[in-house]
Amino acid sequence: MKSLPKGIFWGVAALVAIFVVSFALFLYSGSAQLNRSVISNLDKFQAGVTDLKNLKPAAAEEKFSAANKSIGLTFGGILSRFKSFFGDTGDLVSGFQKLASDGVVLSQEVGFLEDNLLSLVLDKKGDVLLAHLNTINNTLSDVNSQSDKLSAVAAKINEISPGAIGLYIPLKLDVGRLQKFLTTLVGWLGAGSPHHILVMFQNPSEIRPAGGFLGSYADVTISSGSLESMEFHDINDADRQLALNFIPPKPLQAQVTRWRAADANWFFDFSYSAAQVIKFLEASKLYSDRKITFDGAVAMSPKVIGDILGMIGPVNLKKSQLALNQDNFLQELQKKVQLSQAQGATYPKGALEELASTTLSLLTSLDDAQKQQFFGMVADWVSKKDAMAYFKDNDLEDFSDYYGASGKVYDLPNGFEGDYLAIVDANIGGGKSDLFIKQNVTLESQIGADGIVSNHLVIDRKHEGNKSPYSWYKAANQDYLQILTPPSSQLVNFKGGYEKNVAAPINYLKNGYSADPLVLQIESSTEKLFNYPAVLAYDEFGKNVFATWSKVNAGAKTEVTFDYKYRLYLAPSDGEHYQFIFEKQAGTQRDYKFSISAPVGFKFKENNLPVYEYESDNPPSRLIINLTLEKI
Repeated sequence: MKSLPKGIFWGVAALVAIFVVSFALFLYSGSAQLNRSVISNLDKFQAGVTDLKNLKPAAAEEKFSAANKSIGLTFGGILSRFKSFFGDTGDLVSGFQKLASDGVVLSQEVGFLEDNLLSLVLDKKGDVLLAHLNTINNTLSDVNSQSDKLSAVAAKINEISPGAIGLYIPLKLDVGRLQKFLTTLVGWLGAGSPHHILVMFQNPSEIRPAGGFLGSYADVTISSGSLESMEFHDINDADRQLALNFIPPKPLQAQVTRWRAADANWFFDFSYSAAQVIKFLEASKLYSDRKITFDGAVAMSPKVIGDILGMIGPVNLKKSQLALNQDNFLQELQKKVQLSQAQGATYPKGALEELASTTLSLLTSLDDAQKQQFFGMVADWVSKKDAMAYFKDNDLEDFSDYYGASGKVYDLPNGFEGDYLAIVDANIGGGKSDLFIKQNVTLESQIGADGIVSNHLVIDRKHEGNKSPYSWYKAANQDYLQILTPPSSQLVNFKGGYEKNVAAPINYLKNGYSADPLVLQIESSTEKLFNYPAVLAYDEFGKNVFATWSKVNAGAKTEVTFDYKYRLYLAPSDGEHYQFIFEKQAGTQRDYKFSISAPVGFKFKENNLPVYEYESDNPPSRLIINLTLEKI
């Protein structure tokens, strides 16, 4: 059974993004006078960049070609007037023309991959795929070379248009980053030995910090740029043969005795979760006996499957006797799994395998409009954490992180002036009830004149599982709730959660269990707050975490409130920049309302008001609000 490794999609999407950035920087690096003189050619470039960004390579190619034909005459005529200042203008004109030609080549290559990527991978034409990736890499090398030549003139242009020379620096860095990625990717894909990628099917109906309980997964094998195989497994297939004995994180000890791959999706930072899952899988005899290791992992939320079904239409799974569409597939698959398990089926999740096979077959026959729609959906999945990627190779992982696909937690810089928030749920013993949990999150944040930020966070949770006919959705939702805040935060008030004393199910030391270093580090920093015994506080990923337990029965609702404060690095002042960063947990659907109040006597430049508000039910995975204080 064949499938497409999602990492290749992301590489292509990242390529398009990098190319757009590179040309955008190039376009705006000229002097104002030259821009006015050659506006028609710059418009052609900009239109070409926009077309390429929107995955319209044919239209982009047409515009780059038109610019290439006319730019010599236009730029040559204009720059000749500045010959005494610039010297020989030939290199500059030819440099611009070469960049336009490179734009044509990249447009053609992107167009080819857009049309043929799926068939190349699925039909074992990896050699063709690698040849085109090499062409892209070589073209980018030429773009880099031309940028070096043009940067020699940029210093002179900068005297007319200050700041122009600096625009070449990110151009060079971005092209260099993409070249490094492609060089590694081509070497990785082209290696003769097979590579295994773990595809994690996260189930947010049973939410876990990195996105959802890992009940099923696929082992995708890639060799010489082609997909060799795709094996589907219930996570228990590996866990039953796991030879390691690790102590679970303390909250999980309320449900399990031994830490397993099924529960290793425990960290809000996906890269840590993915690495832990891979560690357990590789230790399982299912893979260790065959000396199989995984090069990385790709996580998918149900939205990925839902969006694809919405595009290609409903599918009928004959073997599994299911009719699935965008709206019903998750509940129908869950019902199939639950009923099969109750009947003692040896492989109750075979329906997922059949769905993947059917879907991939339909994806290979998309029309042009659907292909553009598909790549647009990939970008949206990455931006919303519906698709995340982790790689053991540092170059691949760094590239994934640079473009927001790694699911890593934001690292606050030294002297950070602002606020940070993440809300992380973990369903422990609450069935599949999270599918019916409706959450409203309200944050009221007041910046004080003394530099102290006071936050009032309210999380309303309503359980609508009583509307479902299935018991797994009606189960009482039991949530281990964590909020990640700035490192110096102090809790000043709390209500709504409850204290749960989790006793170790066995004597781990006596039974020879090992402790995971990160779990040990977190738990060694954990303290119970004297004034608020239902709250635990600890350090994780450079953040101060407040954690509590919350329970809500089907048909009921509950509210958890945290009041906390911390001091900014600098006291507020006129012109001071303030940044609010919110990171969304993968797999969650919540309504958010954030209200940030400036200190007395100040307003925000961005909206000319003393209060800045943000509301959304679908924010990006990392929301960054940049604000500037102004005295009234």
